[in-house]
Amino acid sequence: MDRIVPRILRFDRFVLDLRRGALRAGEQDIELRPKAFEVLCYLVENAGRLVSHDELHDSVWGNVAVSNDSIVQCIRELRSKLGDDEHRLIKTVARRGYMLDATVTEHTAAGPASDESALPSEEPALQPGAALPREPTHTRMLGLGAVLAIVAILLVGAAWWAIDQMGSPMSGANPNHVQLGENSARGSQLHTVFKDCEECPQMVVLPAGEFLMGSPAGEIGRKDVEGLPRRVVIPKRFAIGKFLITVDQFSRFVAETGMTISNMCRVFVRTDRDNPVWGPAEASFRHPGFDTAGSHPVVCINWYEAQQYATWLQRRTGKPYRLLTESEWEYAARAGTRTRYSFGDDETQLCAYARFADFGSRFGWGDACRSATSANGTIPVGSLRPNPWGLFDMHGNAWEWVQDCWTPNAADMPGNGSAFTRLNNCEEAVIRGGSFASGSHRVRSATRGPAPVAVHNYNNGFRVALSLDN
Repeated sequence: MDRIVPRILRFDRFVLDLRRGALRAGEQDIELRPKAFEVLCYLVENAGRLVSHDELHDSVWGNVAVSNDSIVQCIRELRSKLGDDEHRLIKTVARRGYMLDATVTEHTAAGPASDESALPSEEPALQPGAALPREPTHTRMLGLGAVLAIVAILLVGAAWWAIDQMGSPMSGANPNHVQLGENSARGSQLHTVFKDCEECPQMVVLPAGEFLMGSPAGEIGRKDVEGLPRRVVIPKRFAIGKFLITVDQFSRFVAETGMTISNMCRVFVRTDRDNPVWGPAEASFRHPGFDTAGSHPVVCINWYEAQQYATWLQRRTGKPYRLLTESEWEYAARAGTRTRYSFGDDETQLCAYARFADFGSRFGWGDACRSATSANGTIPVGSLRPNPWGLFDMHGNAWEWVQDCWTPNAADMPGNGSAFTRLNNCEEAVIRGGSFASGSHRVRSATRGPAPVAVHNYNNGFRVALSLDN
């Protein structure tokens, strides 16, 4: 016997298709992990009502024992995918649960319960002897769109194959040139580590190469300032610090130069999710507001002081030490990968690679996983796993100053590996990599942000680069 089967639930500008297990905004499909999709379904079906953590757990996970962290991760993913940064749709009721604040309309159609056909139409039933109805226009267009999408994917794949085959103009002159499709494991075999003096940082030699800089439109956590993926060429070999510059290394520089370092560094005094607040500027790199040792990355350093350290290394070694350019930094951070992080896309693995605001941190925006370190602040460099090119803390621990002046427009950035500069007008520079106070989205390989060049923050540090083929 036929019965009424729910097909589509609409809320805000979204369509939740229960039969297809899909979420759409207009004609755009929105990908969700299975558990996040189930959480959304339950919230939509109970729109306007507070759903407790226990109720959500029982309905989605059943008898599987998981912590509230799993629910929080799903809610974060949903808010990111729905563009709900201000929590307009999915509201949090502190320590109680969540509520979908939206009007939901249900579209149904008559049909056998076992019917697995496509979306229903609103047309009346076909009468005997009547002509067959034409396929709805939107269905034909979806079919054509699917065909065009497949063709586009094949063309893009062919294009990338051609690029990988041809290489770049440099590839014939440099056998260590890393191309867009370079395999990370192969790339890791190319690198040499050296030090130019006892107190100098360890440096890792990276080959000339090319990569896709920026983030794809669908990447979780992306910001428009990152720009869409674009080809950037690193024309010459260079060396990069294996670690962030440490407190001991910076202290040696201060002792030798007699440089005066102020105690005008800012520290977060409120760390709740909705209203983080900077406190008065009264910390310093020796006392940054948390326990630190000589092996920790130096923080409370402004852009000028990072540049001065690099200049000191130049005088000590006679070699052209400097800060990295922004494109060199992302090239090194990605280490031949195209995923959100150098190890893949799954933020739940971050605790093995990054010191960031995880679930065990003091920060109200903590997410992704729970590390074994509950203390606030940085941790010693090299404590966690390196990226495929043997570089540590490219995700988290301390934000890293680079040479570039800030621009919110990715199209302004050079495609040849050089820095973006503003002659005599560089009031803000770029920081990369995130820090111990950053959520998982802020330690992605593509994340970039501005910081005033003269400001000292307790989560800003740096590493250095060295030009090799001038």
